[in-house]
Amino acid sequence: MLVHTDAKSPVPSLAAILADVDKQLKDLKDVWGQRLKENPASFGTVEVDVHQTMQQAADQIVAGLLAQVGQQASLQDACKKSR
Repeated sequence: MLVHTDAKSPVPSLAAILADVDKQLKDLKDVWGQRLKENPASFGTVEVDVHQTMQQAADQIVAGLLAQVGQQASLQDACKKSR
């Protein structure tokens, strides 16, 4: 995994990311549920959508975690050693 600790655009706080993910999931659960209610045969595509959404959420959370600890000397040292 490639990690850039000198990004120009700031990463939102982990709390903000988690709140945004929570809101997205609450909104999407209704969409997914409605799709399944209208067309139970769409389960396969809904499942793929859920997995993709969770993968994107995981990426956002990892970015938030790295931003949270990114200024710690131990992470900066590890980045220098990996270059």
